[in-house]
Amino acid sequence: MNQTYLNCPSVGPAMSAEEFAAQSGGPGLSPIQGGQQGQGGCGCQTCPQVPACPPFGQTAPGGCCQPVVCCCQPVQSPCQPVEVEEDACCCKRSFRAALGLLCNPCLANLLDFSSVAFVTDGYVAGSVPAAPATPAAGTPSDNLAGDLTGTFRRFSPCNADLLDIAAPVYAADVAAGAPVLTAAQMSLCALDALAIGAAEPVAEGDLTPAEVAARNFRTIQSILSQNSNQGSCAAAPACSCNCGCESGEGCCCSGGVLTALSQGNLSRQVSLVAGPLVLNEATLLGNVGNVLILANPTDDRIYFVCANSVQFIA
Repeated sequence: MNQTYLNCPSVGPAMSAEEFAAQSGGPGLSPIQGGQQGQGGCGCQTCPQVPACPPFGQTAPGGCCQPVVCCCQPVQSPCQPVEVEEDACCCKRSFRAALGLLCNPCLANLLDFSSVAFVTDGYVAGSVPAAPATPAAGTPSDNLAGDLTGTFRRFSPCNADLLDIAAPVYAADVAAGAPVLTAAQMSLCALDALAIGAAEPVAEGDLTPAEVAARNFRTIQSILSQNSNQGSCAAAPACSCNCGCESGEGCCCSGGVLTALSQGNLSRQVSLVAGPLVLNEATLLGNVGNVLILANPTDDRIYFVCANSVQFIA
């Protein structure tokens, strides 16, 4: 299944959690970088060398996407204390903004929306539990099944808390067996991570399927990289960063995770554990709010990971 009918919030340059919340009528978060400065301080991007896709601002087949948001927002200092707005430290608003990037019509035929896994703290939907493979140096891998069987249908209409999906649900701490149920919806605030596979390639002219797959995945990475916050490899300023509260239970420390993974990480290679998900040597493409976007070119998979769910970093 290479077509999708997500009722996505936007296409085009990255939308911050604050911008998305403003359109939805809800409270916002600190803005992120996104888009390109143009005449008068605002600008729009175009699809990076994908001739078959329509220009930004136009809807994909089915008319699911709304007009592009072109104007840029000022970026706060990375060490300025930010008030935590996300409900119970989940990444609900950031996930909606990050997954909204999948509305980009350039990605419609490059990703397989029926090859998806949804990871929560104790369950995995769309993948049977799997023991992490022994990581090989320089080779990206995860602990998901070889074939992902979940389908990401859309954001639930008129409900910012749910995703419409179709996926068998397995307990993460139980050996592979029958699923506990087949989910039709899931709570967005329970989502720790989402993995989505690239569409099955076919030969094109003189290009073999393997060559087409490699080209398509480079295009996917380019689109997502351009529409997310890239971070900085410059030395971090000598100031005190916090996670939005002085002390106590419930403190959301996504800022520390984002800083550790993005600043000074020249290779952009990341190994981490987030809930039941284990990623080795994934490429960090950027982040949208509190959601990391990573790529695995070996298995042709893209991951969206809540920074607040990251437990260990290698």
